[in-house]
Amino acid sequence: MALGAAAVTAASLGAAAVVGAPPAAASNAGTTVHMSIDLAGSELTLSCGTTVLTPTGGTATLVFHESTDAQGIFHVTGTGTFNRATLQDAAGNRYSVTGANWFGGSAYAPDANQPIAFTSTDKFVIRTATGGVYGMVNVVEHISPNGSFFSFDFGDCSD
Repeated sequence: MALGAAAVTAASLGAAAVVGAPPAAASNAGTTVHMSIDLAGSELTLSCGTTVLTPTGGTATLVFHESTDAQGIFHVTGTGTFNRATLQDAAGNRYSVTGANWFGGSAYAPDANQPIAFTSTDKFVIRTATGGVYGMVNVVEHISPNGSFFSFDFGDCSD
């Protein structure tokens, strides 16, 4: 599972388990959930071309907020960051990763099966042990209220 996708999945499941689905017709101030995932030994990866980078240390932290407005529209945002994240390739070369991902949007239901609009941005820099830039994850995705979708990928790595 990729680093960004895992954080979003964990946030969604964690928030749903903590707060449940808010009533459809009621407005609420929402709930914020803070999560931290130990990267060492996790199944998370980054790929740069054919090179797969596996975490050896650090944490991924996610702040996830959800609420329902007076019209019953569900809103969600989340920001994920890495803290002292270290990676290693199959040859034993060491790397670090910094950056963040952000996602947000609205839907007619808490499970987001009926999206109104969503946007996601991932911006991570992978550095060699000596500090040089090895690669980047640089992705923007958006789904509009009319259902149109676009994705721009300006990086050479993927999460």
